[in-house]
Amino acid sequence: MRIKKFVGTTLQDVTGQMKADLGPDAIVLNTRKVNKGGLLNFVGSEMFEITAAVDDEVMPTTNSYAPPDGGLPDYRQRQSAVSSKQSGGRASLKQHAFDGLAQVAQEFEKRNQRGPVSLLQRRSQEPGGLIELKTEVEEMKSTLREIASHLKYANMPALPDLLKRVYSTLIEQDVDEQFASDLVQSAYLKLGEDAMDNETAVENYVLDALSRVLKTIESAAMSKQKPGVIALVGATGVGKTTTIAKLAVQSKLTDGLSVGLISADTYRIGAIEQLQTFAAIADIPMEVVYTPDEMNQAIRKFKEKDVVYIDTVGRNHYRKDEVEEVAEFVNSAEADEVHLVLSASTQSRTILESVKRFSIVKPNRLLITKTDETASFGSLISLMQTHPIPVSFVTTGQAVPDDIVAVRPGDLATMVYKGVLPHV
Repeated sequence: MRIKKFVGTTLQDVTGQMKADLGPDAIVLNTRKVNKGGLLNFVGSEMFEITAAVDDEVMPTTNSYAPPDGGLPDYRQRQSAVSSKQSGGRASLKQHAFDGLAQVAQEFEKRNQRGPVSLLQRRSQEPGGLIELKTEVEEMKSTLREIASHLKYANMPALPDLLKRVYSTLIEQDVDEQFASDLVQSAYLKLGEDAMDNETAVENYVLDALSRVLKTIESAAMSKQKPGVIALVGATGVGKTTTIAKLAVQSKLTDGLSVGLISADTYRIGAIEQLQTFAAIADIPMEVVYTPDEMNQAIRKFKEKDVVYIDTVGRNHYRKDEVEEVAEFVNSAEADEVHLVLSASTQSRTILESVKRFSIVKPNRLLITKTDETASFGSLISLMQTHPIPVSFVTTGQAVPDDIVAVRPGDLATMVYKGVLPHV
């Protein structure tokens, strides 16, 4: 990679110099106005300066992505699905990026060998020299950031600007880089070159592709029928108690169902009192249980109810014995629906580990809380690909009983791509 500065009286003149010297593939890294010829730059003619770079070899422009029948490649199996030809091509691209970095490093090494200390001494003695030196250091930092950004996407094939923006949006939303790359290349192949100026068509394709990955399921609690027994499980602090209060109050006041509440959260201080307060306001009977046998008795007591909600104790998912204890309570209740509650504000790695560890409870639904406390939702893609358990609800705030929504795939897709929360 060659980096060079060009100065001229007009922007058109400087651009012409850049193209004549570096060629049509040159990349503009920085453009600014400078004053030349005056003392301390206070007096002098205003000129334009462009810092540009060009790769020593032309990057491949063909799109080698070929999606399998049925849509996007499986996230968990993509390494085995990639052909040796693709692997060789990507390895070459990555090597090219590393070669570019090496050349940048060599260029700075040559500058250091020319004597940076003497340069500092000389300029510090000149009027305004220190200010000029600081300015150049900042320019150097800016240039390196631009180079790093360029190299970051050096392994992307040549794509229309619209798809590059889509790719950048997905990455900003914390979508896995390989998945994002597969998606935009699929869009290019499926929609064709003629659709690359149609933002609506491209956005609809992206949302549809995300919807196919983000599975949802309706809870029986949303129907007028007898939902049965619904248990919420999860780690400490994910919002189970507040969420179960929302569901219970909605089932009674909105859907007109007869509701029973059972709390097995006897460890956390104030948990029972909090749920009892909600139950009293909504006039919902509630039982507190301390053992799996008491859970079974409470279920029998509420056998005439349309729906029974169970609030379990939050447990550290890294402690197998504690999670197994939760499983005993749920098994004793013979729950029809087991919603694993996950906080959207939790780190992606921790969420994946929580789902893995709570698998012994046999959750058949995921319930995502605290979406209003989260900036991006791209980690939902990795979650769905790794643990394909459908999502039932998302909560969007603390208000009871309002801030909870039964979601559809399109809702989750919009959350991931646009960061927009669904509404009731």
